[in-house]
Amino acid sequence: MRRVATAVAVLVMACTPTVSPSPTQTAITPNPPIASPAPTLPAVPSSPAISIKCRPESAPQPALGGDPCPGAISAVELAVAPVRLPIERIVVEPGPFYCDVIWPGAMTAPACYGTLVIPGQYMHAWVRFVRSEEVAAVMLGRDLPADLSVPAPTPLPWLATLVAVELPPTGWVMP
Repeated sequence: MRRVATAVAVLVMACTPTVSPSPTQTAITPNPPIASPAPTLPAVPSSPAISIKCRPESAPQPALGGDPCPGAISAVELAVAPVRLPIERIVVEPGPFYCDVIWPGAMTAPACYGTLVIPGQYMHAWVRFVRSEEVAAVMLGRDLPADLSVPAPTPLPWLATLVAVELPPTGWVMP
């Protein structure tokens, strides 16, 4: 009887389907890792906020779009990026560097003839850096649309050129 019961049990087990769990990948580690405290990094001083002063043209051409300051400030920041110093202050003013004078007020301006400037087409900027006496001079300009009578839906992009990074002459005061 015992043999019959064993034979029946073997047959039942042989006919029962085996369910295998779906394959999963698990990492097998011989020893569990020992928990170690997270490394402490030295505190990084937060950089102070950048002081920004932007004075747009009083009556820019509608064809050049709306407020020029956000785009001009971004273009200035990109132009001075190769200096690799944190920015302390940015001053952006309307118009080009007239007569190529990048430090107005420091010396007598040379005699020069006026240039044709469309209001809102040019701006210029100065950038003071943290931990440096040098100041960057940046000129900004943007291409004019084919038709100045058609208002632009968004402000036209600025093209910026880093003119100089140097100690300003004695007597020059950043506006």
